[in-house]
Amino acid sequence: MKKYLLASAAAVALSMPYAALACSSCGCNLDTDEGGGGPGWSVDERFDYVNQNRLWQGSGKAAASLADPTVGDQHEVQRNTTTLWYTTTLDYHSEDAWGVNLAVPFQDRTHSTYNTQDWTPSKSEWNKLSDIRILGRYALTDDKNFNILAGLKLPTGSTMQNFHSGTSVGVQVDRGLQPGSGTWDSLLGLNQKGNITDDLGWFAQELWQKPLQQNNGFAEGQKVSVSVGLRYTVNETFMPQFQFNGQNRWRDRGYNADIANSGGEVIYATPGLFVNVLEDTSVYGFIQIPVYQRVGGLELVPDYSASIGFKHTF
Repeated sequence: MKKYLLASAAAVALSMPYAALACSSCGCNLDTDEGGGGPGWSVDERFDYVNQNRLWQGSGKAAASLADPTVGDQHEVQRNTTTLWYTTTLDYHSEDAWGVNLAVPFQDRTHSTYNTQDWTPSKSEWNKLSDIRILGRYALTDDKNFNILAGLKLPTGSTMQNFHSGTSVGVQVDRGLQPGSGTWDSLLGLNQKGNITDDLGWFAQELWQKPLQQNNGFAEGQKVSVSVGLRYTVNETFMPQFQFNGQNRWRDRGYNADIANSGGEVIYATPGLFVNVLEDTSVYGFIQIPVYQRVGGLELVPDYSASIGFKHTF
């Protein structure tokens, strides 16, 4: 049982997957780790799918008049944002109390919006490196079940993507939708895990992310992400999980930010399953279903988000 738990625990999630809010380059956190396994290296390959296709205002669906660009005031109406994330995560656990986690995400995004002058759709699409994250951890207890997290998000993603079709060809896409934020961000948090019975365990993670400066008049809003969940070891092969994932995000800042249409809160219910396919290799899948969403203005939200991946320890 112990060998299975070590093989199936993936690296710390680092909030990489799913644009939960329309103006977020990365959204609500999914935790695919209960705090770490034994000493050594692991690699995690993960794919996340998000289709933001519902126009939301406040905590509910936007009125039909707001979703129709030909009716009402001359506001921009976003049509759809579909994002595929491909994330490689390398993790190291030392023999002592510390460890380090490196996450390298690529963003494949298609975004369309109506032009406010003639109401024709404009479209942008790209497949680019997003912002790399480095997160260190240090165990505060001898059993390594309580860890402090600290790290940085690097400004490695592009901030200069433009529309490729429609009347907005050549116009820069909103900064909040770019592959990267352009800022260095601090990361600080905690993770914990424990056992209720021999087969039933719990885990929790909290992570605070704060931009350290603005880049060309833009900084994403700071955010606090929380995950809590249970895992049940059925046997040496199967381990189902159930999580609640939440995020509270401040409004974006700067003269190039869409301040009025940013920020908000989201809570997901997230069932998932780990399957141990080889001695040191496991595969997993999760689906995130929003149970509460409140956006800061008029934004696109998804019906659900899906994640699949595999993890190998060596």
